[in-house]
Parts: sequence; C-alpha cells; structure tokens
Amino acid sequence: MPLAQLRVLRDWFLRPNSFFPETLSMTRRISWLNSSRLSTRLSRGRVPLFYVSGLWAMTWSCSEPATPGPGAGSGGETSSTGTGGASAQSGGADSGSGSGGLAVVGSGGVASGGSSPGVGGTGVDGTGGSGGAAPSNCTPQGKARNPLVGHIFTADPNAVVYGDKIYVYTSHDTDGQTNFDLIDYHAYSSDDMVNWQDHGVIIKAQDVQWATNLYAPGACEKGGKYYLYMPNSGSGVGVAVADDPGGPFVDPLGVALVTPSTPGVSDVDWLFDPACFVDEDGQGYLYFGGGPQDSGDNARVMRLGDDMISLKDTSATTIVARELFEASFMHKRGDTYYFSYSSNFKDPSHSAYIDYLTSDNPMTGFVYKGSILANSNINMGNNNHHSIVDFMGKSYLFYHNRKLEQDRGGNNEYQRSIAVQELTYNADGSIAQQNMSTDDTTVAQIKCLDGKAEVQAERMAAQGGIEVEGNGATGVHIVDIDDEDWIGYSQVDFHQGTTRLVARVAAAAAGGSIEIWRDGCEGFTEQPGQSVGTCQVQATGGADTFAELSCDFEATSGPHDLCLKFVGDGSFKLDSFHLE
Repeated sequence: MPLAQLRVLRDWFLRPNSFFPETLSMTRRISWLNSSRLSTRLSRGRVPLFYVSGLWAMTWSCSEPATPGPGAGSGGETSSTGTGGASAQSGGADSGSGSGGLAVVGSGGVASGGSSPGVGGTGVDGTGGSGGAAPSNCTPQGKARNPLVGHIFTADPNAVVYGDKIYVYTSHDTDGQTNFDLIDYHAYSSDDMVNWQDHGVIIKAQDVQWATNLYAPGACEKGGKYYLYMPNSGSGVGVAVADDPGGPFVDPLGVALVTPSTPGVSDVDWLFDPACFVDEDGQGYLYFGGGPQDSGDNARVMRLGDDMISLKDTSATTIVARELFEASFMHKRGDTYYFSYSSNFKDPSHSAYIDYLTSDNPMTGFVYKGSILANSNINMGNNNHHSIVDFMGKSYLFYHNRKLEQDRGGNNEYQRSIAVQELTYNADGSIAQQNMSTDDTTVAQIKCLDGKAEVQAERMAAQGGIEVEGNGATGVHIVDIDDEDWIGYSQVDFHQGTTRLVARVAAAAAGGSIEIWRDGCEGFTEQPGQSVGTCQVQATGGADTFAELSCDFEATSGPHDLCLKFVGDGSFKLDSFHLE
C-alpha cells in the first residue's frame, strides 16, 4: 500500500471526525469500530483491503510496513501472535498468514485478515497485537424470553440466517391499535438466541409511495445485497433493498412488483404475505397470496430475476394448499422443499394452525403432510405467521402470539408479540407437531455474551420501561429512560476479575445514575441479584453528544446475568458498554 495512503488513513483514524467523538480513546476507537457496522462489512469483504492492511496494521511512524512473520499481525516486526481472534473470512491463503485484521476485541470473534485462531490484532505498535481477550470456558445457562421482544408489539416474524447471526424482520403493532394499521418494519438479530439486538425502524410505509400499510415482510440475501419483500395490505407486493441486513432499506422501484394485473394472480384474493427463497443454484423465488375460506387456491410462486427486483416468470404458478389462509413460507432441508402456511378458520379445531406441504421441486408437486404448530389461547385463537431456520446445529420455529398483551392484563387481539421454539424433524423428514409455549422462557442460550467486547445497549434479553430509537443510518440508542427502568443481558461473560464498566452515554446535564446488578434484577430474574456498583451520569456536552462514562464495581468473574438499572430523574441516552 502506498505510504501516502497510510498517512491519510492514520490522520483520519487519530483525529475526531464523524466516526470518532473527541472523547473516545484510541483503544476504544478500535473496539467501537469492531462493534459497528463497519466491522460487519469488513467481515463480509465489502470494505477494501487497505482498511485492514493499512489502517489497522500500519505503524504509527508511517515507515514502510514490516513483513509479518507467520501468525503475526500485519505490521509486526516479529512473529509474535495475537490472541483471541477466530478464523477469518479473508486474508492470507496460508495458515498463520494474512494481514492480522480487525479482531472483535475481547470476543475472540472473526478477524478479517488472520487465517487461523489467535491471529489478528491492531498492529498499532508494530507488533502482532491482540485479536481480543482469550476465549473463556463460559457455558451459558440462559433461555430466550417469551415473547422475544417486550418493549413494542411485533408480529409476522421472518427469520433468516446471515453469517453467524439470525435476523428477524417483523411488522409492528402500534400501542393500542384496534385494527391492523402497520406503518413500519423492525429488525432484530442475535448470535446466541437470547440477547437480541434491536436495529430500529428499517423502513416506513411513508417512505414507500405506493403503500399505506406494510403487512408481513419476507427477507433474503443474494450477491451481498439484502432484500425485503413488502405488501401494501393485501393489494400488491413490492421490494426494498439494503447494503446491510440491519437496514435501512429503500424501495428501488417506486412501484409494486406484483399487482392484480400480474399474469396468474387476478383471482388471488389477497396479494400479501411474501416469502423469499434463494436455492443453492442462486435462483430466487417469491411466494405470496392468501384469502378467506372457500375462496379457491390463493397461494402463488414466481421466479425472481437475477437482480431480485424483477420477475423472471411471465405468469405465476399456483400451489394447491388445503385450507390456506395466509403466511406462505419456504425452506429446504436436504433435497426436500417445505412449503408452510397458516390454515383458515373453517374448522374450529384446526383454526390458524401452521401446516405444511413437501416436494422435490420448489414450485410444483407439493403434497400435504400435516401440522407444525397448533393454535392456542396464548394467541387468543387468532391469526398466526411463522418462519423456520436452521442455526448452529438446531432448527427453530418463529411465530407470533398475544402473550405480551395478556401479560399486561389486556385482551386486544391486535397486539401481537413474536416468540421462538425449537423445531424437531422425525426420521422420515416429517416435522413433529407442537403447541405454542405458555412458559416465560423457551430456547436455550447458545453462547455467552462477551462483556469485554463493545455491547450495543439495545442488544438485550429483556427490559423494563425503556424505549429504542433510531435506525441503521442514524444509529440506535436506548432512550426514554426513567427512574427504576432497567435492561437485562443474559449470561454475560465477565472473564476473570472484571472490575469496571465503561458506557457511552449522551446527556445535556448531569443527573441520574446507572446501577450495575450482578445476577439479574427484579423483573428480569426470578430472584434479584446484587447491586455491585453505580455510575453517576455526567453532562457530555449535549443531548446527542456521546462520551464515555466509567465506574468501578465489585470484582466479578465468569458468566452472570447483568442488569443495568436506572435511578433518578436524569435525562440521558445509552449507546453501548463494555467491561474492563
């Protein structure tokens, strides 16, 4: 890399700019970028390599970078290895080589550049650097909350696996609504099934000129682009696209993709509930359609164009699915295609069940196989919508219920909430039927949440009272923090002897405090844990000016549930935190 480019990158990295507040230390600049969407793009190889090999691995003297030894971070003068970094998606072809890269600080996560465990690091001092804190033997004991999201009402979950995370795209029931007036979509992601990061509003109906209501979305990825198929109530289906799975999404067409004039769909009662599926050969498919009982066969499928925003087929193909009401979804296991959907209300003993068909073809030849999920009182016997994914060796079924509304003492059927359960296949490939869970927790946590990595504050297992504001373009923060509100994080790995919390807050004036509760707090865990420290919030220079706030707490090691409890009348926002 040319020396002049290195110097430009060095100067950009060192001085305050739109990425870095003046108050952010050098170490935390690196850690903050690791937790940001930039590290996501690095890990997917969509940021030029000079960011990795130049910015993170350059020497501060801007002399020509030394040739790294085996296992060294780029810029290292010797073969000293970094620690904690995991296998990289890009970098050197030989084991132990590569350009060090951007390691997730403290997590042992993916380092873009290093090619073997323990490789990575910043190389800022001319050595190999550290790729993050060494992995611990943390074994989580947590479980996902039911419902998954408790601060807003969510419905119609479309789950999809992108890399090492599950993303769930949802419609949004506004508080107190008495009809399905759905004005925006939200997204959530997790790599442990319990702590879910809120990505905020990813697109609004007001930003889609042909739509007024955004009913259930469908999501998929192709060629490094992320696609979200969205219906305008039941009158048509369009598409939005993003460069990042957390959004924001934009409508590239300005018109619907599927309308009543599309060949083969004129007799479909409801043009809605799209599901996107991309097969191993790269061919994309769009499934959609629904209707009331005795209204004919309303399920349709069409092949998508290579650009994913056009249709390859000149006419839609009908899928015959008995008692189909809505909620088409497609997934594949082995060589078998599973088309699943929500049944209608014709049979009172089988109302709004999740049923499924199978075939060896994604468009034709489907045979009815049975039910996956029965309806129940936790859903008020009402409509349902689902999705099915495989993740980290297990299969999961996402759906919505009315548990959050019932837990709050209400009975409004227009206030839904998403949930997840494990899904089981029988030896013959059929799916075992199950009931909706009424428990407060469901699936097991896969791994601990690394407290020494920068944790986005909205990456939470549960909460009490707070709200989330923002989107992928402007940033997402915890807001509307009041006295006695709290956020719960499940099974946080404190590593060995951690004694300090460092948080990024924004406050126009001093006031209020953040209490650190180890092993949970009231509302989050069955028994509250212990308050082990307190951070007093200080003015940061403005209500939207974020700065680091740190405080000590009682030395703690290993996995613990963590609560951040807010006390007092201070007005501030919370962006992220890490432990030291």
